[in-house]
Amino acid sequence: MSWGASASAQTSFSLTPPCAPGLCGASRLGGAAMKPAGAVGDSQYIEVDVAATQLLQSSSEHIAISGFASGHPFGTSGAFSTTAPNGGIGIALGRIDTASHPSCPADPSDSKVEFAIERFAWSDIYGSQILHCVSFDKAALNGVWKVRLGLYVSCVGTACSASATLEDPVTFVQFGAVSSSGIALANPTAARRPWYAVTNFAAEPFNYSATFWVRSESYNSY
Repeated sequence: MSWGASASAQTSFSLTPPCAPGLCGASRLGGAAMKPAGAVGDSQYIEVDVAATQLLQSSSEHIAISGFASGHPFGTSGAFSTTAPNGGIGIALGRIDTASHPSCPADPSDSKVEFAIERFAWSDIYGSQILHCVSFDKAALNGVWKVRLGLYVSCVGTACSASATLEDPVTFVQFGAVSSSGIALANPTAARRPWYAVTNFAAEPFNYSATFWVRSESYNSY
């Protein structure tokens, strides 16, 4: 079973958290896929361009993108959904709280953008784990309209690995690359859906937005 770029290529949308400051955000589901009964392993690839330079340079928020999830993390009100963040594996990009996620490099001067592989928990908004985290200078985004993210997740049973890259789609300069293996998939269902999200977790003066252009979504099983 597979579905791919032809179904989702160049889908575009913007996300702005509709909520007051607090633990909330905005999210959108990608294409639907289900792991077939009897399949041993499966994989998912997502490629998306993201315009969010103001969020990445000026806020304490982040963008999150996941594969292998059962649903997306936020409802229409901006509050977390019942089983949020729905057990996928993906990335976080932006400001990541090092107090909760010490695997990210220290950034006391707030001059860096963090980029990480994240294991999203099931029905536990505090249970997600940052597994591999790197950072780059915020100044590297000066004059950059959008960034291109590639995320690949593969699993055999519930043991998974993930890798992701972030680059300038015009110059092809790479801002970061992250990977992790031996990840235990938290999603207990057969659903394998991508989602895209923007947070409002800090007391920001206003809700920051991001625009996404989904270039490719693919799912394969064997």
